[in-house]
Amino acid sequence: MTVGYVPGGFDLFHIGHLNILREARRRCDVLIAGVATDESLLEMKGREPVIPFQERLEVVATLRLVDHAVADTSQDKRVAWRANPFDVLFKGDDWRDTYKGALLEQEMAEVGARVVYFPYTQRTSSTILRRFIYDSLDSKGA
Repeated sequence: MTVGYVPGGFDLFHIGHLNILREARRRCDVLIAGVATDESLLEMKGREPVIPFQERLEVVATLRLVDHAVADTSQDKRVAWRANPFDVLFKGDDWRDTYKGALLEQEMAEVGARVVYFPYTQRTSSTILRRFIYDSLDSKGA
């Protein structure tokens, strides 16, 4: 039995989130989605999410693709592994061949898990959506 883990902010849930969860589901028997807490997103990205943690967790937990939705509290995924052991961590390929990706692969190897990359959805991301929303508000004088 293969246990998979998909970490993410899942802010402004969109097709890119659905794509990675759908692909991960196809490659494991049990899928855990690690939803980043507001604090961990603030630390990692330097800004708070648009949608609060509890709401993001509930959205992800209700998806039939996901067996368990849990809080992801650290950039160090060994912390997530210790809380909910998994065999494979799924990540967007925008991390492949980067310093962050190499560090992730090293940390996962330390606990006996591997990293599998999926194509990153270029057209839609939470960053793009956030920018569109804020630009729309600015142009309306809000």
